[in-house]
Amino acid sequence: MTIEIKVLNPNTEADYRQLLANAPAAMFNHSLLYRKFLQKILIDAEDHYLLAYEAGELMAALPLFLKHGYLGSVVNSLPFYGSHGSVVAKSNAGKSVIKALLDAYSAFCDNREVISSILIESPIDPNKKIYSSYKSDYVDARIGQITVLPEPCAMHEVEDRLLSLYHQKTRNIVRKGLKSGFIVRHDGSQKTFEELHALHDENIRSIGGEAKPWEVFEAIRDIFQYDKDYRIYIAICDEQIVCALLVFYFKGIVEYFTPVTLKSYRKHQPLSLLIFIAMRDAVIERGSTHWNWGGTWLSQDGVYQFKSRWGTTDYPYRYHIKANRGSSFFQNKNKSDFLSGYPYFYIVPFTVLDNS
Repeated sequence: MTIEIKVLNPNTEADYRQLLANAPAAMFNHSLLYRKFLQKILIDAEDHYLLAYEAGELMAALPLFLKHGYLGSVVNSLPFYGSHGSVVAKSNAGKSVIKALLDAYSAFCDNREVISSILIESPIDPNKKIYSSYKSDYVDARIGQITVLPEPCAMHEVEDRLLSLYHQKTRNIVRKGLKSGFIVRHDGSQKTFEELHALHDENIRSIGGEAKPWEVFEAIRDIFQYDKDYRIYIAICDEQIVCALLVFYFKGIVEYFTPVTLKSYRKHQPLSLLIFIAMRDAVIERGSTHWNWGGTWLSQDGVYQFKSRWGTTDYPYRYHIKANRGSSFFQNKNKSDFLSGYPYFYIVPFTVLDNS
């Protein structure tokens, strides 16, 4: 049966939405709103969402963004802090459909002579074997951690079932937080966004990292709808926001996106309280089924342990990286130039740059 490759446009958006509704691997990053968000923050980048049709039905898609830079062009599926992309397909999509889509992706990269291309698997993809024939030059591993949430029921029952999932230390921290006197609510005001960004900036810079600029938070507020697509939970003490948590909602999955805590209040661990309240509300108010903690590097033992104490299951996934001009092209290149010249894009593992 003939397979036709098309691109996402206003005429195919309805098909794409239907695909996401039925594709097991579809996540928040695949959504059209997330595409719009990336379009807004990725300066001079082009999006090309490849669609594979069979007998007139959209069976699979592969989203990508192309970025031009001083060394050449790079492709990510998807960019921005390891956003999941790669193939998203209906459960009955055949191998020939997946092969045609991956071939179209490779042809796209070849035609534009990209210096590198990245496919980032969805951790919940039940068929990661589809990439076994994809010949990558490097594979970068991550661990996805997901908590399966209890079914909706009375509030006290949901709270008890959530607490039963947690490690004893986490249960004790949450219970302590419930008695702490923090005022907890969710709020999407401009002031809360500004406080969220300020705390995020302070938290990341304190560990020597590069904080997300205000434009990222501004884009979230412009594109997504508060209380439908996302919430910001806040903990208040002495009329001051001392902790905040930004979460997104998509297809029954809660995305743990931006947690921040005022340094002087970390010992009180208000973040654990916010996580518990956000989980409880997601179950009761939305019927959410999963809480996605995001990817963790294999070297991040402390981060992994914190997440694992919330009753998580591990979902390993991979970055499939092609260095289309060979590894020698990247050796002795400047890491800082990569970060400034290709913001939010993954090019090659930084270990490749160090080989001299």
